[in-house]
Amino acid sequence: METDQSRRSNVALLNCSKKQMKNPILVDLLKYWERLRAGRIAPMRSEINPREIESVLEHAFILEKIATDNIRFRLAGAELCNLMGMEVRGMAATAIIEVSHRAEYATVVSDIFHTPEIVEFELAHTRPVLAPLRADMLLLPMKNDLGQIQRILGAVVTDGPVGTPPHRFSITSKKVTRIVAAEAGEKRGLLPGFAEDSPRFSGQNPATETKPGQPYLRLVKSDD
Repeated sequence: METDQSRRSNVALLNCSKKQMKNPILVDLLKYWERLRAGRIAPMRSEINPREIESVLEHAFILEKIATDNIRFRLAGAELCNLMGMEVRGMAATAIIEVSHRAEYATVVSDIFHTPEIVEFELAHTRPVLAPLRADMLLLPMKNDLGQIQRILGAVVTDGPVGTPPHRFSITSKKVTRIVAAEAGEKRGLLPGFAEDSPRFSGQNPATETKPGQPYLRLVKSDD
């Protein structure tokens, strides 16, 4: 079991880590998130405009904190749904993780809500015939209109042929980056996008609504 001391040794301050993220899709998402947060702990979910991260949407997802021990997928792009072979919206955040690694994954994800951090995972799914399927995952905190971190913006990118789903991953490595920021000058987001009062992406064609076998990252109206 990972101790507090060993976990702290794997925590780096933002922009001080020696190991740089390599996947260009995840780099683009991190740069966009960094630009929006503008020195704050995290951007607001309503500031995120899907039109500005179109290259990432297929790989993106949003996790929602329902309760302390209940974190679920609120939105999911095609990549994640294809890995599971089904629509994952509404499923537990740990659904894509091997059972033996779920406790570790759940702890790391839960910590993002309490002590805002950037988390990078390297994942692997062992297969009997094909080579292991590798994946990289990035998790980024987001604030709601009350300034609370209740959502996580994430993305997952695989390396190699996906093969037959479902795929559940083991954690091969992780990097936790502590966010140090000044909270002065919080601003309200006015962009269309992941704001809770928008039922779909601005300008979305109704024909792109999800159909069976066609997972699609979209907005879901909330009663929050």
